Amino acid sequence: MSSENRILVVDDEVVIRELMVDILSDEGYIVESAANGKAALERLSSGDAFVVLFTDIMMPEMDGIELIHEARKIAPSLVPIVMTGYATLETARAAVKEGAYDYVLKPFNLSEIKMAVTNALERSRLQNENARLLEITDLFHISESIAAIRDEQKLLQYVLGAALDRVNADRGSLMLVSENGRQLEVAHSIGLPEGMDKAVVEMGDSVSGWVAEQVQPLLVPDIRDNDQVRRFSRQLPGHSFISVPLERKGANGNTKLGTEAQQPHVLAVLNVTGKRNGASFTEGDLKALSILANHAAAALENVRLVKDLEEAQREIVFTLGAIVETRSMETGHHVKRVAEYCKYLALQHGLSEAEGEILRLAAPLHDVGKVGVPDAILNKPGKLTPEEYDIIKTHAEVGYDMLKVSRGRILRTAAVVAREHHEKYNGTGYPRGLKGTDIHIYGRITGIADVFDALGAERSYKKAWELDRIVDFFREQRGEHFDPELVDIFLADVEAIVAIRDAFPESGSSA
Repeated sequence: MSSENRILVVDDEVVIRELMVDILSDEGYIVESAANGKAALERLSSGDAFVVLFTDIMMPEMDGIELIHEARKIAPSLVPIVMTGYATLETARAAVKEGAYDYVLKPFNLSEIKMAVTNALERSRLQNENARLLEITDLFHISESIAAIRDEQKLLQYVLGAALDRVNADRGSLMLVSENGRQLEVAHSIGLPEGMDKAVVEMGDSVSGWVAEQVQPLLVPDIRDNDQVRRFSRQLPGHSFISVPLERKGANGNTKLGTEAQQPHVLAVLNVTGKRNGASFTEGDLKALSILANHAAAALENVRLVKDLEEAQREIVFTLGAIVETRSMETGHHVKRVAEYCKYLALQHGLSEAEGEILRLAAPLHDVGKVGVPDAILNKPGKLTPEEYDIIKTHAEVGYDMLKVSRGRILRTAAVVAREHHEKYNGTGYPRGLKGTDIHIYGRITGIADVFDALGAERSYKKAWELDRIVDFFREQRGEHFDPELVDIFLADVEAIVAIRDAFPESGSSA
């Protein structure tokens, strides 16, 4: 078992604690126990990382429900399971309200305990996977925001202005490192003497050069107290300053400035001085500027390599979609085909080239919400139960919730696609039962593309449909499942759709 699968058992009865520890330890889990809620909270506060919390409900001083409430404050990702010999609807509701995931009844049934732990660990895994996916989504958001600034000079102006505002300063500069790594040029300045812009200094003749060479930020609260940097500071109008490097993100690991065989590790140096009210800069200011410099470095590289990075973003979208499809036992080529179908149908429907391309980039994330569906349900070979199907259907809203926070157009489009590609034209789809043109055109297009590809692909639970059977199905579902106008477009040139399918065959296909 993984060392991360740590379980904390809390019960005021010694016999129960020892029994639970024995049972779970025999299963290979790392198990610790506490006699009461206070001791449990102390263990959680000490930094010990637990994945699952088993707690009795009826305990003196602090009952299990209160313990769950306090424990979740310390460890929000903790998965609580309650143990009780007095299960009532009221206590079950209270426990669930505080975040309990499951319960087991005393006297214990060994199989029930094992199942509860297995399910709890799966829940924890899915929570972590969702958190990572949300982090990726945030990175997309930052990347798209940065990509909006296409002009390098405007980017430098924005970064310097934001830096001065952040640390309450009046003067500063951004100095770019030359390609050979030997000089620095003032690319933009605020509050410095006229003529400073475009000024060039040798790397060894300035504080900024030292920062670039050492790839280290520098905070000087008072130049008068630092003989080492005083000789470099003749032109600084203030007694305190900060210099931070903008490090190249794609550097090969060498932390010094470059040789002829490599580019300089540092792109630029951000300098600020003249803190308002004559105050000195602080460690907090340094930390804020270091974070800003980190984002600024990425932004600067983005401007210089925008075409390459845009392509990288597109590949990440497809890769993320492919990961989701792999979990559902499909292939990365499924998301590529769906993307291409969507653009073709969008253009034939009359959308612009730009809109068609946005939809093509967004479509691979149509099933991203499936990360929240357990593998046992997602990949079940047989027919789903009504309860399991209800769980599957949650992926539409889960995907929407994950993507809607972005201000970037691609991910906003992906949010719409994720939410509406299972709606049906007659109003019988999910998750909201939208009807007709109340379904966004992106959802209507992706719905056709997704179904066409799914029907034509072989899966563990079905054989691939022949093209004639697929065409007949779309004719039957015209105006029912699918937008009739889009079906007409699809049927008018189905050969073009098939050509796209043939261009991205399943692995091992002879097509």
